Amino acid sequence: MSKILVTGGTGFIGRHVCTELLERGHTPLIFDRHLKARREGCEQILGNTRDAESVTEAVAHVDGVIHLAGVLGTAETVGNPRPAAETNVLGGLNVFEAVAQYEVPAVNIAVGNYWFNNTYSITKNAAERFALMFNAERGTQIAVVRALNAYGPHQVPAGPFGASKVRKIMPAFICRALLGHPIEVYGDGEQVMDMVHVRDVARTLVNALLIPHGVYDRVMDCGTGRATTVNEVALEVQLHTDAPLVHIPMRQGEKPGEVVLADTTTLPAEIAGGPFIELEAGVDETVGWYRSYWLPEWS
Repeated sequence: MSKILVTGGTGFIGRHVCTELLERGHTPLIFDRHLKARREGCEQILGNTRDAESVTEAVAHVDGVIHLAGVLGTAETVGNPRPAAETNVLGGLNVFEAVAQYEVPAVNIAVGNYWFNNTYSITKNAAERFALMFNAERGTQIAVVRALNAYGPHQVPAGPFGASKVRKIMPAFICRALLGHPIEVYGDGEQVMDMVHVRDVARTLVNALLIPHGVYDRVMDCGTGRATTVNEVALEVQLHTDAPLVHIPMRQGEKPGEVVLADTTTLPAEIAGGPFIELEAGVDETVGWYRSYWLPEWS
């Protein structure tokens, strides 16, 4: 059994990563600036990755790091890019420096739409490149995993349906539909995305840390490789409700017709750890979760 630091461990992906670690007999050490109710089997530290001293102290007591902490958002970060830059770039550097100092392996989560011209994509791409630089020049073992569009149970919706400050496609579609509102689709809805279930993302991230693989000179894509339009995602959600679809203007930081797909050849089979969940089954489960655990709060 080993102790694994999970920065951003109370977030959507972090929650599932901690579950995956616990199921494998490891102890997650959650490092987050927003600690919630204590999870059985997990240890917690209240901290911010922007604080180099607290990051270094935390890394000194673990056997590996899964770095998930970050400021998210596309349109949400365009008007005020500084928090994302300070957290995603400088916070990432603090983690990489500590990993180099204590010679522990790590995983850095990156984004599939790394070329988009918005604050989130720009800053996460910068951190991704720094991680690869550390591997090449300072001998670290930081696996860089680009998680595509993760979805699944426990993803917090944005207002007015939840406390998240970032609008994500699946909770936005599902929560509106379950409450009888139209499903809002940006633009013509023909943007292509790669929807990957969060449990597949969590398994891949943990495998990238724990399984020897030697892939430290390039990025691994965690996605299905299945081209799915936003319209198709909306229609899949619509199958479970009577909500109509409406189209609204594109938001800042994104362009019509973008294609964001995983290159599945970059992810070794042993790191993927098996077939990924099909979208139809994943949406069915996710809608069921919101219907059972989220909708009652709005009844």
